[in-house]
Amino acid sequence: YVAAHFTSGVNIAIEQVAVNIFVMMLNFALFRTAVRSLQILGVLLTILGVALTATHGDLGRILALEVNAGDLMVIVASLAYAFYSIGLRWKPQTHWLSFFAAAVAAAIVASFFYQQVIGGGIGAFFTQLPQITPTGWAIVAYTVIFPSVCSQILYVRGVELIGSNRASLFVNLIPIFGTIGSVLVLGERLETFHLLAAGLVIIGIVLAEWSVRRT
Repeated sequence: YVAAHFTSGVNIAIEQVAVNIFVMMLNFALFRTAVRSLQILGVLLTILGVALTATHGDLGRILALEVNAGDLMVIVASLAYAFYSIGLRWKPQTHWLSFFAAAVAAAIVASFFYQQVIGGGIGAFFTQLPQITPTGWAIVAYTVIFPSVCSQILYVRGVELIGSNRASLFVNLIPIFGTIGSVLVLGERLETFHLLAAGLVIIGIVLAEWSVRRT
């Protein structure tokens, strides 16, 4: 979220695919988890699909991207999420609600630290609170309920069922769902490159899944 203040949405969309790459690299380095050739091809196709979405069909824009501190934040965040993904294999065998409650408690404690370091201090939080508009509160509510709670619960369960290598690949669907939301909610025009990008991401995921299931 902080990175979005420094770098572009295009950069973030492209760089976040590093999550799956980091997961595969870490799984291989730490656990010697094999990566099949079709899985690699699937990952490359999803990366191409995400790049098409982020650049609005003009891949040449990638060469003109400017890199700054925000991009480093995205890469570090992607690496951290990759460690989180592979770390779920050691998750305590407790009810998912108990595990998630512990994660939420840790996040609340960490939020005080981040507010103090990069948010202007605890006092600034209470000063800025009354300035949040109804639209802002709606965005906060959506972020808390869906990306922060529902998505994380489903992701944890997904990693349990199919492993981090396969689960992390589905992260590349986020820009595709973002496109669908932009068309349906914001009324943006659906372009040919949107369909091509969605097709590449879906084909990439199907290929990667098929390569695992056939063995």
